[in-house]
Amino acid sequence: MAGSPTSLTLMYILWQLTGSAAPEAVKELVGPLGGAVTFPLMANVKQVDSIVWNFNTTLLVTMQPEVPTIIVTQNRNKERVSFLNGSYSLRLSELKKNDSGVYHAKIYSSSLQNPFTQNYVLHVYEHLSRPKVTMGLQSNKNGTCVTNLTCHMEHGGEDVIYTWKALGQAASETHNGSILPISWRRRESDMTFICFARNPISSNSSSPILASKLCEGAAGDPNPSMVLLCLLLVPCLLILFALGLFLWFIRRERQEENNPNGRSSKYSLFHSGNTQKDGKSPLTAHDARHTKAIYL
Repeated sequence: MAGSPTSLTLMYILWQLTGSAAPEAVKELVGPLGGAVTFPLMANVKQVDSIVWNFNTTLLVTMQPEVPTIIVTQNRNKERVSFLNGSYSLRLSELKKNDSGVYHAKIYSSSLQNPFTQNYVLHVYEHLSRPKVTMGLQSNKNGTCVTNLTCHMEHGGEDVIYTWKALGQAASETHNGSILPISWRRRESDMTFICFARNPISSNSSSPILASKLCEGAAGDPNPSMVLLCLLLVPCLLILFALGLFLWFIRRERQEENNPNGRSSKYSLFHSGNTQKDGKSPLTAHDARHTKAIYL
């Protein structure tokens, strides 16, 4: 048979006084790598006999406020653990990545049948450095540059949220995610792309990226490597041509010095050198025939 409302109320009051205090909801905390975090502990308990802190399944600290006594079980944590202003809230400094995990605080009291429990989940994050941007495969068709940009962190990439902003058009555009697809025509106004990265404790942004620089190889634009090759090749060809022309002139001058009067000059000299003053040649008929054959 169900009890009266008055008896139910009395039973509820007795349970609150002698029973276990209801645990609070799990509190999620974040802390910076190398920094500090405070685990807030506030319980409506009149008489606190002791407080026990655990990290996962390992005993971390035992505290007896009445004595007062604080016992840190591990030597490596003695300089890292403290309680601020005589409160029950635990402060953990010099945070490391392996400090991430589940923490439990239990308050034991003679006024409670079971200890009061508060649970925490700690996440330790690094301060974000400047994110890096890499470009995927590029397609250039009909003067349109099509590619994608990927934003990423070299270190500390846990729980990072990426956002892209495109500036330069009539209105700036925002794109969520680490990958940004791009389609840009070289005749359009230039655009600037910036990647923003953030985690629960910090944020940072990439260096601005210009679409014109990103798509320098788009159709209709000269290939920078080909332009450079032409700039180097044309002067070399001109120099070789000028050098060849110079050598040809030198060779021709030497030939003229060796043979100043042409091909038949030595034969003329031979004939004039053997002609007497009266114009008659001392050559015999036999020599004359051979001389005529030479002139022919």
